[in-house]
Amino acid sequence: MQRRVREWKLQYGAEQEVMFRQRHQPGLRGLSDFTELKGVVVTIAGKLLAHKLYHFRLEWSHWSWMRVVLGGESFSALAEGLQEALGQLGGVPAEHKTDSLRAAWKQQGEDGRRELTERYAALCRHYGMQGVHNNAGRGHENGSVESAHGHLKRRIRQALILRGSNDFSTLEEYQAFITQQVMRHNRNNQDLVKEERPHLKPLPLRRSADYDELTVRVSSSSTINVRHVVYSVPSRLVGQLLRVRLWDDRLSCYVGSNE
Repeated sequence: MQRRVREWKLQYGAEQEVMFRQRHQPGLRGLSDFTELKGVVVTIAGKLLAHKLYHFRLEWSHWSWMRVVLGGESFSALAEGLQEALGQLGGVPAEHKTDSLRAAWKQQGEDGRRELTERYAALCRHYGMQGVHNNAGRGHENGSVESAHGHLKRRIRQALILRGSNDFSTLEEYQAFITQQVMRHNRNNQDLVKEERPHLKPLPLRRSADYDELTVRVSSSSTINVRHVVYSVPSRLVGQLLRVRLWDDRLSCYVGSNE
C-alpha cells in the first residue's frame, strides 16, 4: 500500500519548491542582519546590558563585522553598522542584501511589493550599491549571513567561558571583545578575503548621515523629550529650539551651528 501511495504521489502529487544551489561571486554581495546572544547574560559594571548585534558579512569570502546595538533594528543602527563595516573592510560590494528590515524596506500596494525607504536608498546610492532583499517567507535566501550568526555566536560564547566572566567594565570593553572574536574569524578566511578585495569598489570620500535629526523645544523644567525619553539640559536653554542628532547609542544637541 505504501509503495502504491508513493508511486501515486510521484505521478500526481503536488509540485515541491525547488532550491537551486547559490553561486557566489567575489565582490558581488554583502549581507546585513541583526541577531541576539540568546541565553547569554552580559553585564556592564554589574548592570544588565539589553542589546543586539549588527552583523555584516561578505557572501563570497565570509569576511565579517559585528557591532553592539543598544536600540532596536533602526535605520541609524543599520547605517552606522554598515558604514563602520565598509570602513573596516576598505571597499564596497556591488549589492547589499537584507531580509525585509523595516529600516530599509517599505511595502507598496496589496501585492506585497517592497521598495527601498528614501533614507536607505540614499545610503545605497552614496556607496554605489544596489539594495536587494529576500523574497517574503524565504529566509533561506539570506542563509549566508544567518548561518554565520551561529558560527560567530558559538565563538563568542566559548570566548566568554574562557574569559571566566560575562561582566565588562565599559561598553567599549565589550565591543572590543566582540571585535577580537570577529577578527579571529576573519583571519581564518584571510586568503579568500585577499582574493576578494580587488573586486570591491572604492569607498566614497566621506560617510553618509547615519543619524536621525529632530527639532525639540527645551521645557520650563530645563528638559527635552526625545522619542519619549526625557533628558536634562542647561537651564540657560529654556525655551530654545534644539536640533538633535540621534544615533543608536547617543545623541548630540545643537543651538544653531553650536553643539
